[in-house]
Amino acid sequence: MRRVVLAVSAALLLTGCTSVVEGVASPAGGATPTAGDDPMFEAPGVGTCHDIEVAYRPLEVPPVVDCGDGHTGETAAVLDTGLPLDAEYPTEADLDDDYLGDAYDDVCSYQTVDTYLQAQPGDRVYADRTQVLPTEEQWAAGARWVACDVTYGYNTPEPVPGRLAGALQSGDTSPYRACLDGDPAENDVVPCSEPHWAEQIGGLPDVAEGTPFPADAAARAVIAAQCLPDAVDYLDGPLPPDIAVDITTDDAEDWAGYPFPTCVLVPAGGGTTDTSFRD
Repeated sequence: MRRVVLAVSAALLLTGCTSVVEGVASPAGGATPTAGDDPMFEAPGVGTCHDIEVAYRPLEVPPVVDCGDGHTGETAAVLDTGLPLDAEYPTEADLDDDYLGDAYDDVCSYQTVDTYLQAQPGDRVYADRTQVLPTEEQWAAGARWVACDVTYGYNTPEPVPGRLAGALQSGDTSPYRACLDGDPAENDVVPCSEPHWAEQIGGLPDVAEGTPFPADAAARAVIAAQCLPDAVDYLDGPLPPDIAVDITTDDAEDWAGYPFPTCVLVPAGGGTTDTSFRD
């Protein structure tokens, strides 16, 4: 199967200037392709901005928008599916039946998201990803690509507050990091630029089944001590006195079934904050 990859790291997008590739990729030499002679016909260039309302619906092809006009997604990679010219435009059932081959799954992963935002190990991003397909008109003209857009938001695409490309190397990274509103047992993922009690750092303490539910901060602290190495790695140094490690617990019933705590950073004095400990 012929495979063509169009993928540029966010680092390259930001090298030398702050502009990124926008719009759609053009054929080599500026020639206008005839129908069927280019499987990458009108494939979006890396950095193209889209208004994606619902993720994981690649047949609802999103419009290309100006990157300063409330976009919700940015193209991070494009692959040629290798499908022949006589292949019919896919249906929802086709997507479930591996009609687009390995390219459909290979083009989009959490690693794609992390690379595009320039995340480091331990970073938890307030972003997701979704495949984007050609329109039926582009398909009829020979387009056989599938793209991966990185979307801003956790469950539903939201307007990006800036640019996703290289966002975790941008200075103010809090809008692009995942934090938790609520409490250790019940919480929602929010951007770290909104009020939150904890910042996710990726560590997973080892807790044996049958361990009593940690109902208060003192009990959680015993388990959270396992998070210190992850916290040091995340902060690239020792914990300052105003930052402490803690854990999420889910509720007591879930804990009894299978304890699955995660490591977080919190203000040492309690309360909430609206920035990232990395900024």
